Amino acid sequence: MPSLIRDLSRDPVRNMFRVIAVIVAVAVVLGVGADTSSRVARAAELETGNTDVGLFDPGSGRWHVRYRDGSINSFYYGTPGDLPLLGDWDCDGTDTVAMYRPTSGFVYLRNSNQEGVADREFFYGLASDVPLAGDWDGDGCDSVAIYRNGEVFIRNELSTGVADSSFFFGNPGDRPFAGDFNGDGIDTVGLYRESTGLAYFRNSLDSGVADFEFFYGAPSDRIVTGDWTADGADSVAIFRPSDGRFYVSYANVQQEADVVFAFGDGDWWPVAGDLGEPRGLPDLAYEEIGSGFSSPLFLTAPAGDQRLFVVEKAGRIIQIAADGTRSTFFDITAIVSDNGERGLLGFAFHPAFGENQLFYVHYTDNAGDTVVREYRLAEFGPSSTRILLQVDQPASNHNGGMLQFGPDGFLYLGLGDGGGGNDTYGNGQNQNTLLGGIVRIDVASGASSLWAYGLRNPWRFDFDGDSIYIGDVGQNSWEEVSVGQKGDNFGWPVFEGFQCNGGAACDTLDAVPPIRAIANPDEGRSVTGGFVYRGSAIPALQGTFLYSDFVSGYLRGFRLEAGQVVAERDWTPSVGQLSSVSSFGEDGFGELYVLSFDGRIRKLVAG
Repeated sequence: MPSLIRDLSRDPVRNMFRVIAVIVAVAVVLGVGADTSSRVARAAELETGNTDVGLFDPGSGRWHVRYRDGSINSFYYGTPGDLPLLGDWDCDGTDTVAMYRPTSGFVYLRNSNQEGVADREFFYGLASDVPLAGDWDGDGCDSVAIYRNGEVFIRNELSTGVADSSFFFGNPGDRPFAGDFNGDGIDTVGLYRESTGLAYFRNSLDSGVADFEFFYGAPSDRIVTGDWTADGADSVAIFRPSDGRFYVSYANVQQEADVVFAFGDGDWWPVAGDLGEPRGLPDLAYEEIGSGFSSPLFLTAPAGDQRLFVVEKAGRIIQIAADGTRSTFFDITAIVSDNGERGLLGFAFHPAFGENQLFYVHYTDNAGDTVVREYRLAEFGPSSTRILLQVDQPASNHNGGMLQFGPDGFLYLGLGDGGGGNDTYGNGQNQNTLLGGIVRIDVASGASSLWAYGLRNPWRFDFDGDSIYIGDVGQNSWEEVSVGQKGDNFGWPVFEGFQCNGGAACDTLDAVPPIRAIANPDEGRSVTGGFVYRGSAIPALQGTFLYSDFVSGYLRGFRLEAGQVVAERDWTPSVGQLSSVSSFGEDGFGELYVLSFDGRIRKLVAG
């Protein structure tokens, strides 16, 4: 039976931080119900509580912590094989990371959630012990305990020494966890029996049987606790390695999960705590720099040039001088068809424009077909030198749009699948056509070739190093933001987002899944791909890809490191929704702009 969700295992590095807003049927037993579709949620649904989640990759020593606002912070701390802890070691109200090294019994504490050396270290325990973090005496500070073959050894100081108290609870092989289960301000110990999914709880730090118990989860799940509802008492959550999801319960009773969200990889170990303020992406704001433009859909400038060049859909390019005055730089309205998704769609200056005065435009001609033409700026204005590419378009939609020089000096063009709906013309997986792909053009020879394929309508893209960031407009279910390289197949129409549309072909197609799939119509209807920020005015935004949606008008972004999302943010609550976001633009110094069909252009500035 073909998978209903794209197989992410083919590219685990790019998609360790996937947010899969897919209605799924999860086979769940022992207290976490099978019908989770109404509870699949983003981390934003946990904003009312006091607990964030984190994951530690024992294979690399890398932490990934996720805040309640959905932002992510990743950093290296520890070595492969260490066991993760999270606690308030300096009594400031914020939980930070620590490592327990089973090979030596040493504990290494950090007082911040970022890369660095240990702020404190000490010896406590033996190689086979399991570490715990908790506030055992109610003083507002966490310390370390160990669990050894059914016995708990508690120490109230962060230093080498013997246990202050110990007691028996559980059986060898049980996995311990800590939390304030009754809201009295003192953490106690619970046990999770992974073979059965049964959780046992004690409300006091002494030997005895469980005060209460219930089934929650499935064999091999990993348990954490947190104050998910800010009521002062901790309840359970499980991280399920088999699907990379957290299942959060707002009460310590046998029930279906209240919130389910995807985060991380099944080989990672979960932690939970109050991480304090996010160390994510910076605040942003819009600064309007102009209005009254006619359907503006792109902005660019030669490197180091203070002017701005605004592309209008009908076939004009407006120049904005450094003093703000405007003039018409270029006008080919007479040869441009601009109805529907047609028009003057792309514009790029040659990297050596200062010397050769060459620039390139992508437009729809009066026959409805794609044209890429080279122009040279001369004394009396631009003049056409040659047509580099002509492509017959079978329909009026999905014309693509973006035109950009890549880091290799070639010119790149995005073309849609030919139009209609659901790949009417069968171009998405056809490598013998340029439609439905990214096209590479050698402006020296005029030769063109298919560089990547499997795209529906790649309206806007941006190169950052050797990677291309693509906003691919979806059909009816998913908008996509993908990152890829030369030769990649992005899956359309076999896949839309993570969703399989191709039956058995989904199991065999070597397709690159998106970094983000945006639900249509719930979150957006027409993704507007943007740029990776490489300006200097907002240093904390460096390396972040910004994107929006023509209908929803949000402002979102994420930053990748080694193919992993390490920071992410939705700025819409602070900057507001815009109307008809048609494109992003980049000036000659790497600063970014947002264009909308209401005729306004806004610059992104620090908030």
